[in-house]
Amino acid sequence: MRHFRTILPGHFEIERGDVSDYAQLARFHYARTRPAIFAQIWRCVYVAPFTRAGSLAGVLVLTYPTRNAMGRRSVLPIRGSPGDELKFVNEHVRTISRVIVHPQFRSLGISTRLIRCVCESCNTRYVEAVARMGRIHPLFDRAGMTRVEPTDEKRPVYFVFDRKKGGNTSPVCNIPNR
Repeated sequence: MRHFRTILPGHFEIERGDVSDYAQLARFHYARTRPAIFAQIWRCVYVAPFTRAGSLAGVLVLTYPTRNAMGRRSVLPIRGSPGDELKFVNEHVRTISRVIVHPQFRSLGISTRLIRCVCESCNTRYVEAVARMGRIHPLFDRAGMTRVEPTDEKRPVYFVFDRKKGGNTSPVCNIPNR
């Protein structure tokens, strides 16, 4: 578990979560569909001073990667057939599919901290994200992921974090893998 403080009294804790955490905040995400296959769920809980109960402030959903992602082959060491690519990504890549922060806790850096923590703690070498809002909102840039611009401006931006290279983040999380 990782603790951090903001301008609010009390502190925040980032820890592993479950599908019920995602369900609590899903209504605040612009995509109405549910991610296909959950790999891991992480949550951020606000613990007010003098209380033991926490309030769910944010959630991040990691999924297994899709078969194809624009930009992936240009960045990752993928060789061979589409079948080889599928085998590689299933073994070495997880995808950030949702980052949701409750409106009450927005603008406190929770999403950036969740992404950094997951990038550092994921049990695969690479963590990726494909963001339609990537040109407008620098969320993944701030979290230390590498941006890969598509050749077509209408396509989403691809982001990747290589755990062996350490990315551009400073350590924020010491959560053991499960």
